Amino acid sequence: MRARTALTCALAAVVAAAACGGPSDDSSAGGSEESGVVRVLIPDGNLRRLGEPCNGAGAFRSIHAEAAFTVEDGDGVEVARGELPSGSAEKMMDVSFREGMRQPTMCVMEVDVEGLTSIDGRTFVVGDGFEAPIEPSEDAGLIGEVLIS
Repeated sequence: MRARTALTCALAAVVAAAACGGPSDDSSAGGSEESGVVRVLIPDGNLRRLGEPCNGAGAFRSIHAEAAFTVEDGDGVEVARGELPSGSAEKMMDVSFREGMRQPTMCVMEVDVEGLTSIDGRTFVVGDGFEAPIEPSEDAGLIGEVLIS
């Protein structure tokens, strides 16, 4: 009987603790600010293995992990800012290369942009003046895509 009572009390404590740490606590931890994920495509054509970590290369070398970026509205007013993450090498052209071989790739970065809830009229600015409009994405997990050119 004593073991059953102890188990009941322990379960009640776990349930009470879970109820206290519910979604309403997110606002106090800074989780109330929304964000959107923007995929940044850097078509640098650098030779890499698919999936390899990357940064922009050649003319795009200023677009790298920890580089500062801003998102501006149609009037050029900054609406968000942050730092780029490292990217991942993805296939650049529809050509079959041998498995595991280096091939021309583009570096793709998935950027979590705090405070970005809409892409309407927004421009992504990074590096030495690279800027491009944020376009809608067909991927449901993204708010938009940017093609750096």
